Amino acid sequence: MASAMQARPSTIDQVASERATVPSIVRDAAAAYGGRAFIVGESGQILTFEENHRRANRFANALQARGIGKGSVVGVFSRNSFDFVTAGYGILASGAVFTPFNSSYKRRELVHQITNSGASVVFAEKGLLPLLQECRDQIQGCRVIELEPGFWHSAPDSEPEQETERDRDVVFLPYSSGTTGFSKGIELTHGNLAAAIRQLVFSRAAMFEEQGRSYVFLPLYHIYGFNVVMNALLATGGTLHLRRRFDMDDCLDSIERERITSLPLVPPVLLGMLSRDDLGHRDLSSLQWVNIGAAPVPLPAVHRFVEMTGITVRQGYGMTETSGIATTNPTEAPFDVAETAGLPVTGMDAAIFDLATGTRQLPTGETGELALRGPNIMQGYHGAPEENAVALRNGWFYTGDIGHIDSLGRVHIVDRKREMIKYKGFQVLPAELESVILELPEVRDVAVVGVRDAHGAESPKAFVTLHPGKSLSGERVQAHVKSQVAGYKQVREVEFVDAIPRSPAGKILRRLL
Repeated sequence: MASAMQARPSTIDQVASERATVPSIVRDAAAAYGGRAFIVGESGQILTFEENHRRANRFANALQARGIGKGSVVGVFSRNSFDFVTAGYGILASGAVFTPFNSSYKRRELVHQITNSGASVVFAEKGLLPLLQECRDQIQGCRVIELEPGFWHSAPDSEPEQETERDRDVVFLPYSSGTTGFSKGIELTHGNLAAAIRQLVFSRAAMFEEQGRSYVFLPLYHIYGFNVVMNALLATGGTLHLRRRFDMDDCLDSIERERITSLPLVPPVLLGMLSRDDLGHRDLSSLQWVNIGAAPVPLPAVHRFVEMTGITVRQGYGMTETSGIATTNPTEAPFDVAETAGLPVTGMDAAIFDLATGTRQLPTGETGELALRGPNIMQGYHGAPEENAVALRNGWFYTGDIGHIDSLGRVHIVDRKREMIKYKGFQVLPAELESVILELPEVRDVAVVGVRDAHGAESPKAFVTLHPGKSLSGERVQAHVKSQVAGYKQVREVEFVDAIPRSPAGKILRRLL
């Protein structure tokens, strides 16, 4: 059996094809890797490449049998699971648009994404169904279905018929924070997703070896977990050891026991690892790389981790708008691969434009707004023509991030033009939290800003002004926010002030706070 498996073709050539789509990569991976484990669950259950393909086809055919296909928007509200994977690949195979929901969303966030995306059906895992049922009065045009195998089990596993135009039709609609108080849908095609997978597999970083093993706790509803990690591992015959949440002991034990070769992280996890007294004594020799994404991590922390473990840590840069990847650091380099966001991946152009007009391209070393150009760039923000006019200009995507490019071509990110806060890799909009806090009748004015702790991590802090004669505790402010939005958006600190500094035009002067 082993020799037969080894004789099967790799999917690398198929990924390189300009005609590749996510469903074609699912199909080709099944042909190439067959009964090998694609995903290993927490209790050791296995989803093979072949079964992944069959389940996706069944889900797609079950959708189409109910009249759901091209032109339909289908949501999935679930934590990491085999069923989430089946639903996601199945929706993409059906020709419908897949819009995943953050599994920590509360009612207002769910309603916004359902109504904004135009989702006609949402599949939800059993434990999350009650939240959607609370929204029924606001999402009456949307069907809610429990995400469980009974939906697709009896459907045929033949290849579903669809007529999706690879480089034109939007098929993936994840939501990420924009600049106006609610998250925005980001329109991606099969061409965008496949281009990013190709860039990851063939980049100078060589991030994914064939048939590697990765410990994955990153949420699959996020572009980092879905496309940068899972789809790239799918294309290279890798195995995901999938977890619903991060557990430090389980992570370290799994690295040792399963001989994990790659570990994609977010900054808080790496910082947490540094607090482990036993880190330097654990057998991490199988790890070939640790990659940090979603947010910057302080360079001294990276150096300390490398000293304690001997493992190279690379930082990269990407956004949902770039299908998850834009720059990364080479595997071997004559410079510190943790000190910058790295070099643009294959097929990606990067430039710096002046902040005043955005029309003058700046020379090496000068600071301005980072703009990107490549086949993985989004089609646009869903239903947001004004934002698209700002972000997509003259063939460039303006990222809203401020930085410079050095003489080696490496991208340095130094600040964010947008006002969003990054808390543990998640984007938090001050305007959304401000609108929630202003619901409290005692509050006259409020401003939310990101503050950094001793480790450089950013979290939301609220400055609150009360109406005369009113009183309010910081605990009540935090409790109200907690009841309205996802956990990662919580206000971590509240300070009461006499007035919120504003410009003559009424804009909050956040820099003064």
